[in-house]
Amino acid sequence: MQAPQAHEQTKAQQTPATYNYERFQPSTLGQDVKLVMSSPGPLPGDMAPDFALQDIDGNTWRLSELRGQPVVLIFGSGTCPMTTGSLPGLNALHQERGHDGVQWLLLYVREAHPGEEMPAHQSIEQKNQQARRLRDEDGVAWPILVGELDGATHSQYTELPNHLFLIDTEGRVAFRSEFAHAPTLWRALNQLEARGWLGPVDEGVDKTMHMVGPTAYGWTGPSRGGKTAINDLVKGAPPLAANLWLGQFMRPMLAPIAARSRPLPPGAKFGLAVAALGLAAITVSMLNRRDPD
Repeated sequence: MQAPQAHEQTKAQQTPATYNYERFQPSTLGQDVKLVMSSPGPLPGDMAPDFALQDIDGNTWRLSELRGQPVVLIFGSGTCPMTTGSLPGLNALHQERGHDGVQWLLLYVREAHPGEEMPAHQSIEQKNQQARRLRDEDGVAWPILVGELDGATHSQYTELPNHLFLIDTEGRVAFRSEFAHAPTLWRALNQLEARGWLGPVDEGVDKTMHMVGPTAYGWTGPSRGGKTAINDLVKGAPPLAANLWLGQFMRPMLAPIAARSRPLPPGAKFGLAVAALGLAAITVSMLNRRDPD
């Protein structure tokens, strides 16, 4: 099969130094867009690549040993705005469905926006410490695994910063989302349960860049990285930086939608679309007046 060969090629190209980039660049965002379009890594119906990793409490987790129960596998980091934007909804969903036999895992990957406060990882100990910070500050209640310094496991799945995989009881990918999103996962979990926890589910690949959560909560990510991380984001992706910066002030209004665990009713989607257009107009206006720092 071609997919495993692609995995090996990706792994061969990575070293701890190249995987853990020191500074965010515009090319980083461009590479993420290419990954979303091409969807490298296991697709629904493929076996999920096995791994053996320790969590931040020192427990070893091997994916193959979880065979027989569904697994939610989320990728993320403390400086990633998509991660911090998705966690309020995911935390709510975990509270609802975290005790129904599904094992949740978060795999801590490279820092999306490294800076002086949360720099690129030089050791597993440092990576473990920064993963603990994410757990403590964002209230992650499920195990956080610490990925290798060269991103070996991350590269086997994909290198997007906030990917999500739902793995069925046979160890096969039932659903994947290029960006973690609680309402989409809620729908996939319901479908998989209805099928006896054997996938794949309908519409097994979600490529939507769900931006309401990151708009409301995403500024926390690069802010954790420090001034360097914020400056690099402003210089490298000005529209994204402006959206995240403005979103923190709109959080009280956006929170009921951004932190939801279930899909919106059809009627509410129209209102959300109108609000998104208004936010975009305000963002453009702010960009024309000042830099978001």
